[in-house]
Amino acid sequence: MPIRHHRHLLFAFLLWAAATPAPAPAIDRITLDVGRVDGANWSSGDVHLTLGFPADNRISATLTSDGLSLPEPFHGLDAITVNCPRAEATAAAIQCADAELKLGGSNGEVTSVPLAMDLHRSGGHWRLRLSTRGLDPGPVWAFAAKQGLLPALEISAGELSLSLQFNAGAPEPAVQMDAALSAIDFSDAAGLHAGENLSARFTGHFSAGDGDWQSAAELRVEAGQMYLHPLFVDADRAPISLSVAGNIHPESGALQLPRVQFHQSGVARVDGKLSIGPAGDLQMVDLRLSETPLEPLYRTYLQPFVVGTPLDSLRVEGGADARLQWPSPQGGRQLQLNFYDIGIEDDAGRFSVFGIAGSLDWQSSGDTDSTTLAWEGGQFYRIDFGPGTLEGRFAGRRFDLAAPLSVPLLEGALRINSLEVTAIGTPDLAWNFRGNLQPMSLQALTGSLAWPSFGGTLAGDIPLVSYAGGTITVDGSLDLEVFDGAVRVKGLSIDDPFGVIPVLRADVDFQDLSLEALTSTFSFGNIQGKLQGRVHGLMLKDWTPTTFDARFATPDDDDSRHRISQRAVENLASLGGAGAVLSSTFLRVFEEFSYRRLGISCRLNNGICEMGGVAPADRGYYIVEGGGLPPRIDVLGFNRRVDWKLLLSRFELIATTDGPVIR
Repeated sequence: MPIRHHRHLLFAFLLWAAATPAPAPAIDRITLDVGRVDGANWSSGDVHLTLGFPADNRISATLTSDGLSLPEPFHGLDAITVNCPRAEATAAAIQCADAELKLGGSNGEVTSVPLAMDLHRSGGHWRLRLSTRGLDPGPVWAFAAKQGLLPALEISAGELSLSLQFNAGAPEPAVQMDAALSAIDFSDAAGLHAGENLSARFTGHFSAGDGDWQSAAELRVEAGQMYLHPLFVDADRAPISLSVAGNIHPESGALQLPRVQFHQSGVARVDGKLSIGPAGDLQMVDLRLSETPLEPLYRTYLQPFVVGTPLDSLRVEGGADARLQWPSPQGGRQLQLNFYDIGIEDDAGRFSVFGIAGSLDWQSSGDTDSTTLAWEGGQFYRIDFGPGTLEGRFAGRRFDLAAPLSVPLLEGALRINSLEVTAIGTPDLAWNFRGNLQPMSLQALTGSLAWPSFGGTLAGDIPLVSYAGGTITVDGSLDLEVFDGAVRVKGLSIDDPFGVIPVLRADVDFQDLSLEALTSTFSFGNIQGKLQGRVHGLMLKDWTPTTFDARFATPDDDDSRHRISQRAVENLASLGGAGAVLSSTFLRVFEEFSYRRLGISCRLNNGICEMGGVAPADRGYYIVEGGGLPPRIDVLGFNRRVDWKLLLSRFELIATTDGPVIR
């Protein structure tokens, strides 16, 4: 006989039987077979109630059920028993201080919980209160986990106190639950979840309305630390509270929560509403993150998800707020972010941006409002850049630049005319852009990179630059105008550009560079004439050259004036570990000399540079070959193999070298 609507009769009979004196030779035991009890998405087996009447207004009671069926994914129970060996009974109440609840799982597991029970009647109201204090939560949790009711955790310490109160009769049925966990230690087998000295409180109230149950609940985590992969939460420093209120439809299980509040002290506050369907699926979300400092939000909830990426170790400042809607007024999902004077700096010194302000609007599908982000400046691998404003549109996993972006850089500017980003938020992230370099100062560039300083400008078009699979590639060639000549960069790529050890590859060709422009601001001396050359097979690891084949020489068709200063002679000689041979020993008093051609080569591999010049000599190679009108000079190099770090040190100390051997 299914029982749905006769709980009041059961309570009335129970109190009547308990409170009615039983003559000695009459009744000493009553057994009531209730049958099956059905609810929304659950049902019990046959329910049996046995009452005993020892004496002195005391009774014993045993309530059993042949099982409990629960909706998926939960397992059911094979048996439920509530036993009270000695209860005090009056016409208005039954109280049992030493009751016991036994649960039998579908897998044969059995657990028991000591309870205190108080069944009370007042007018048309009925109240049943069950409570337990100082309970070891480990066995109960393990039992519930094996039934699929809770996740599998090992609780090694702590106490649980629990109170359940059921109210029946006018004005409406209600359930009140209060639970407290104190000094809980827990972990799981995989090491992905753990807690230490955790203390938390839960309160929940559920009452029957017109067809729906009204609900309100609050969880407060007041102390202890938790690791819930990948998040670490320190409730000692930042306690957490989560409260909800709404309606539960008992037949379908659908849940409407018009009030949802999450607050973690000093970290974040979120308010909004949710709607959850019968299958547990989110049907509606509208959540707002109040303006909050970004640093604690990043440390607690953002950084754990970006470990192993360029964003995993940042110093951040400023504030942000956000709103997530699903569905949005336009349909689909929408995320709106507002940024207030944000600063970001990579701990590894790779990049920084400051003064970020603006809004980001993302829509999962359809039209979306424009995203506008402005910044005051920043740095990328020691290169400073100035203010800029990014305007574009986010839709789905794609971003498109809506207006050209110009960023001041190295006393010039980088202009991006088009930018597309796809597969955002996935391992297949890719982007590409086209633009140009407006004349930049090479002196500013070399100063930023701590290279030997030299003058000139850097300018040219940027063909299609793309990123995919962790590699930046430049399609075609990158043409630059420097030192009154041309530089063409081909096959340019950067593997793992934001990683620990980025790797750059390229082939670089130089055409008709002005040696006078090249050496005018470089403490090298003065050289007049043209220079062409190449650096092929160039590889930089962590921006340090490891491999290349470089050759520079006077062009065969160069008909410009060829002159070289005494200082330049001395420095070229020191690079080759050589001496200078004057056409006449009396000419060393001259400040400059004529030459026919000059050149030097270096093939770097395994830290060793294989050196060469424009032509072989008896004991080495010619770096400068004399010619033209006197005074003329030859500069020879003798060292064929030079340690690369030593060669770099010669460049750095070139202004203080002793000069060549004059013969």
